[in-house]
Amino acid sequence: MAVEWERVGQPGFDRIVEALVHRVYDATARVEVVNGRGGDDGIDIKVTHGSRARIFQLKYYLDGFPTTAHKGRRKSIRQSFTRAMQHQPWEWILVVPCTLTTAEWEFVTSLAAGQTVRVGVWDRAKLDGLLATHADLEASFTRD
Repeated sequence: MAVEWERVGQPGFDRIVEALVHRVYDATARVEVVNGRGGDDGIDIKVTHGSRARIFQLKYYLDGFPTTAHKGRRKSIRQSFTRAMQHQPWEWILVVPCTLTTAEWEFVTSLAAGQTVRVGVWDRAKLDGLLATHADLEASFTRD
């Protein structure tokens, strides 16, 4: 059974992703979840492997970020990416609970133009796959 992302809400989405990142990287890296109350400086979760940092940016955009609607969403993603680049990560990952369109994928990958950073996306399929691998996490977040 997959998580019904539209039902968990943004705080639930954040908690599930935070737990997944810990589960995936705790054994090999330091994982820091950033409390963004005072501004997160472009970092929602930072995973540090030695001197290399991987930064996760979580956006609870259930219906993506098309160019015709929700115009502020692309701007928000771009601003988060720009702030994160001040920390010189080797990888930046956008996490969203939806399936991206081709145009949305192109937008995200274009952020890395002229940069040495690797850019990735954890979308609904990736999240569902990780939760299938870590079924105990899914069960703990979806039980009534």
